[in-house]
Amino acid sequence: MKKNYSYYSILTAIPVALFVLVAFTSGQPGQFSGSPGDGGSTCTNCHAPGANHGGTPVLTNVPTAYAAGQTYNLNLAINGSSVSKFGFNITAETSGGTKVGSWTAGTGTRLRSDSNGLTHNSSGSASNNWNLSWTAPASDLGDVTFYYATIQANSANGNGGDQMVSGQSNAILTNEEAIVSSFKLFPTHAISDINIELANADNGELLIYNMNGQPVLQSNLDRRNQIDVSALSTGIYISQVLVDDKISTQKFIKK
Repeated sequence: MKKNYSYYSILTAIPVALFVLVAFTSGQPGQFSGSPGDGGSTCTNCHAPGANHGGTPVLTNVPTAYAAGQTYNLNLAINGSSVSKFGFNITAETSGGTKVGSWTAGTGTRLRSDSNGLTHNSSGSASNNWNLSWTAPASDLGDVTFYYATIQANSANGNGGDQMVSGQSNAILTNEEAIVSSFKLFPTHAISDINIELANADNGELLIYNMNGQPVLQSNLDRRNQIDVSALSTGIYISQVLVDDKISTQKFIKK
């Protein structure tokens, strides 16, 4: 009897297709944060890129510096999206791509399969806001950066029409580094000038970025400085002070 291989191929393909559709409905447990340690892999491994749903991922509550063994509660949100299904994958690494610290799953999240990060835990999560718990390593291991990839899904069958947006935090210093580069900025709601005083250095460098990550002002610093920001547009800015290759950051609002 002649076998109908096309028929059997279709039967075989059905469960495979179903697996692709539902395998990661409870989060993507693999290494897909976009970090160097994850090989740059992101959600586009499973979701076709190209759509634009308008959402912007924002990671907040990131400390300027970490203390060994202390737990920090971060927040990752996808703001301004036109769709209602979301997901994410996040990890923490040193500059060499080494995973550091430990993660604790909470509401709406689960551990990645390597336990070195978190992902969403429900089918195309209706939540676009996740609270994330990260505990710093037991000893100072150098600067740490959080890497994350987010997905905005169109709720259709298959993996087309979705959007991936990735990002990363500023490097988080150890406490020792933070002491070297710490500074005081005032006023935090500025009209024309901001004052910057270095805490433990006689000179440094100032870089100011807008919320799109674009540099808008650079200046050399002495121990006490008055910086003219009158030319900046109204909005929120990030001031970054570099001292001996150590970095500290603070936000201010230009009125």
